[in-house]
Amino acid sequence: MKKLMVLILGITILGACHNYKKDAQRLTVEKDSLEQIATYRDSTIASFLDDFSEIQANLDSIKEIEKIVSVQSGSNRELSASQKQIIIEDIATLHELLEKNKELTATLQRKLRNSNVKNAQLEKTIAGLEIMVRNLEAQVQEKDIVIADLTNDVKKLNVNITELNQKIEEAEKQSQQKTLTIETQTAELNKAFYAFGTMKELRDNGIIEKSGGVIGIGKTPVMKKDFNRDYFTEIDIREFDYLRLMSKKAKLITTHPEGSFHFTGQKSADTLFIDNSSEFWKVSKYLVVLTD
Repeated sequence: MKKLMVLILGITILGACHNYKKDAQRLTVEKDSLEQIATYRDSTIASFLDDFSEIQANLDSIKEIEKIVSVQSGSNRELSASQKQIIIEDIATLHELLEKNKELTATLQRKLRNSNVKNAQLEKTIAGLEIMVRNLEAQVQEKDIVIADLTNDVKKLNVNITELNQKIEEAEKQSQQKTLTIETQTAELNKAFYAFGTMKELRDNGIIEKSGGVIGIGKTPVMKKDFNRDYFTEIDIREFDYLRLMSKKAKLITTHPEGSFHFTGQKSADTLFIDNSSEFWKVSKYLVVLTD
């Protein structure tokens, strides 16, 4: 019995000598380390997933744009300059998205290599993304040919538009010139001249002279062959309807058809009215009225 008590006492003493505090501290450190590793792993995977999401969104955009470009460039109808420019801009967007995906994929590879996360599924996903990017790159390279063709078409179309604009400008100039010529000719056709006055006034200003008669008797006033044109007033027959005379008597020296005009005024010739302009000016574009 005494020996048993000694043995129990020895075991108790040995147990009292073990440092459980250090064990607890070591376990705490290991636990913190594991938590840090788990946190790093979770954040790394979250970062991967963010990159995956962005790449996938870009791929979706690329596919949509590619469909639009294929439909537009594959149509049998002639495309306008603006439509061709839109296709070129869409293909340029394809390039930008493709380059961005290539950069994101390369970033994913670096992250995977630099991380201690060994995940076969992640590596397989990244490898699949690389294949998709390479395939898209090949498709976009084919679109480069479309870009070149469309660019040339746009340039040619721009040239054609420039030439067309030049032709239009030239046509407008010719039209304006023709219009001006027509207006000038029309104004010339509708140009007429008038002069009125007493015998003395008209004779002194070189408009009329007396002709005919016998021995100075019975001579009548007529226009001189070399009459003074500066004495006449120029008019537009389209706007000339009457001539105010305010004289006792008046008669026409120049020839104008009967019925195309008349004088007004009681026992006087106040005004000469032109009743039919085209008939009145048909014989002569000069009007001379002798007043008294």
